[in-house]
Amino acid sequence: MRGESPGGYPLLTSETVVDESVYVIIRKLFSLKGVKNRFEVKKRLHTPEGQEVIDEAIELVMGLIEEADVAILTDADVYITIATMKKYSLLPHDARIVATMLQNGVKRLATFDDDFRPIPGLVLLPKDYWDSR
Repeated sequence: MRGESPGGYPLLTSETVVDESVYVIIRKLFSLKGVKNRFEVKKRLHTPEGQEVIDEAIELVMGLIEEADVAILTDADVYITIATMKKYSLLPHDARIVATMLQNGVKRLATFDDDFRPIPGLVLLPKDYWDSR
């Protein structure tokens, strides 16, 4: 059985969320080294230091996913994503996350992002969910 939330729901994520998580960790690791903008991050990715940062970010994100036994859902296709983006006025990655959820019957989302609030039928997990983790 896959990992479960405190409410007994299966723990799921999408390919897009994994990508975004790795990116955020890469930016954070570089910011700890004094790199403040994405253009400098892109330059440094091509160095040995950049390869180490990439490896560390992937290890951190994938390690957490494996440790928590989170299933990774295949992202919705581009046409469903575009339709979702237009219908709910979402940015592309947010639309892909919602489209993937809808395609897989997922109704609960653990996020701090208020951009998902207007999606009908979608339940955003409350702050106390995060406090219990």
